[in-house]
Parts: sequence; structure tokens; C-alpha cells
Amino acid sequence: MFFKPKLSVIIPVYNVEKYLGMCINSIITQTYSDLEIILVDDGSTDNSPQLCEEFSNKDPRIKVINQTNSGVSAARNTGIAAATCDYITFVDSDDWLHRDMYLNMTEILERHPRTDGVMCDFATVKNNTAQQITSQLREGLYTKKDIIREIYPTLLVTEDFSRLPIVSACTCIFKRSFILENNIQFDESLRYSEDYLFMADVMTHCDSYYYLKNFSGYHYRQYEDSRSKKYQPEWWLTLVSLNDKLKKLLAGSEEHDFTRQLKLQLIHSALFVSNSISNNQNLGYREKVKLLNTVFVEPSLKSAFSELYFTGQSRSLRIVLFLIKHQMTLAYLLYLEAVQRLKSSNFKIKE
Repeated sequence: MFFKPKLSVIIPVYNVEKYLGMCINSIITQTYSDLEIILVDDGSTDNSPQLCEEFSNKDPRIKVINQTNSGVSAARNTGIAAATCDYITFVDSDDWLHRDMYLNMTEILERHPRTDGVMCDFATVKNNTAQQITSQLREGLYTKKDIIREIYPTLLVTEDFSRLPIVSACTCIFKRSFILENNIQFDESLRYSEDYLFMADVMTHCDSYYYLKNFSGYHYRQYEDSRSKKYQPEWWLTLVSLNDKLKKLLAGSEEHDFTRQLKLQLIHSALFVSNSISNNQNLGYREKVKLLNTVFVEPSLKSAFSELYFTGQSRSLRIVLFLIKHQMTLAYLLYLEAVQRLKSSNFKIKE
């Protein structure tokens, strides 16, 4: 009997009237049309709810769920609970899809119906310029043994703190029964980096996985006022909490020792937050020092640096890690300023 997957596409919606039309149109015009489209309005205060209803009236595949504002994780969980198809996938409401994304990915599912999930590549788009992003992982089917051997070693972070191989739920299609049977949900207490914990949960439970490489089906919109670009004071506390949750998920694993990765993951978070603080032009020097100190003196970060040795990182990164480890806040800021001046000087010389 011919197997044809049907997808539940879950889209959390919150105050995105400017981008919502492009997002939904990229879904309803997919060359693969066997879709259930679930729009979860998370208490929007703009015209997004009306737009959702308009699209629902035009396309019978679309159903709208309205809820009080609870965050993207809660909205996605609402969508999971409402989904009725064999497979589920997610789209952020300010992003959009290549028209063949679901066709190409369901062809993989038709060939490998037992696999728990399939992932494709993505593109980041800023000022109408797209950058194609691909993972260091090989293309193809991964059995459980392959996942343990090839994905687990960099599941959380790579040694040089570069981009992660498994980055987003939105680039994946999951078997719904797999998600439900393993009680995999988005943690609603995390307002940021919710995909990180979700995908770690997915990868430690799945028995097979397929990576469709060099096809950027998903397009991430990047814009200047993005919350992911501007420093938010609660970032650090959220990322420390994320690391604690990852420890609970992975620390007792019998399949792989995640101890070093868990330490590197928290340090990776500290690097991200510290860089966001130092580059924020809206913060004064004293405020930067104060905020950086809250990161550098975190007890769990000190514990992460304990008995951790670095060998494969660049000299500049090792200097930054040394300054953070020893809580040398002023030296950290001065070093980054010196590096930036040097880069600007080199640029001017080339010009």
C-alpha cells in the first residue's frame, strides 16, 4: 500500500501582522498539499487574529486556535495537542518556506516510513540577502548507533563553539506518535532557546533520523529589531536554567557521556550573552561592567570552567575564555575594544 504522509503544520502567532501573510502563503502554496495548518494565536494585540480568520475562511485546511498570551512554547504545545496528522512540523510566523520544502521532505518519509524525523537545511535572510546554512553532519539516514556515534559528540555544542548541527524544530518533520509516546514538549518556562532543549530531547529518544543536506527549505527572517539581536536582561538567567534542564535530561545517559558538552554549552551561553552586552550601544560602560559581572561570577559557570582544558580553539577565543574564567571584566571589555579597533584599522588599510 502506498504511504503518503499527512502533515500538521503548527504556527504560533503573536503580533506579526507585517509578516504573517507571506508566511501563510508560503505554506498554502506548497507543492505538497496534504496539510493540516494550525494557527495558534497567542494573545496578539495587533491585526494578526483577524488575518488568521481571513486565511481560515479561504482555506479549509486552516484552523485557528486563540489563547491568552503564554509564549511560543505554550503555543507550540497547544498545536501539538490539537494536531491530528501522522506527522507534525513547526513554522515561526515571521519566516517562510521554499515551495518544495514539504514535497522534498515527505519523499524522504515515503522512502523511510519508520524514521522518527527528517531535517533539511535553512537560509538566513537579512535585507533581502540570503545566506545558505548547512550542517557539518553527513547527509542520509542515521540509525540509533549512528546518532550516538555521529550526532551525540556535538549535540549541544562543538569544541570551537561554532554553529550547532541540530538547530531548530522548524527545519524538521517529526512522527507525531514518536513525540506523544515520549512526552516530548516545549518547556514553557523557557522564553528563549526553547528549541535547544526540545531538540536535545528529540535526539536522545529517536531511533532513526534523516538529514536532507544542501536543500535550504526554511527561510529565517533576520531584522534589526529582532529580540534575538538586542540584549535582554533575562537572557542569562534563562540560559543558566536551560543548562540545568539539559543536565537533568542528559547527565544520566548510559549511551554517551555529556559532561564536557554540558560545561561547554554553558560557556557558549556566557560567550553569547557577554558579547551581546559588550556590543550593545545603548549601554554605558559602567552598566556593561555591572551586567558582565553578573555573568562572570555565576557559580555554575565557575563550575563549568573547573578542570576543563581548551586546545582546539583559536588564540583570540582562548584569551576571551581566560578573561571570563578569571572574572576579569575590565580586561575583557578592553580586549574586545582593541580587537575591534584592529579590525577597523585593517579594513581601512585595505580600502
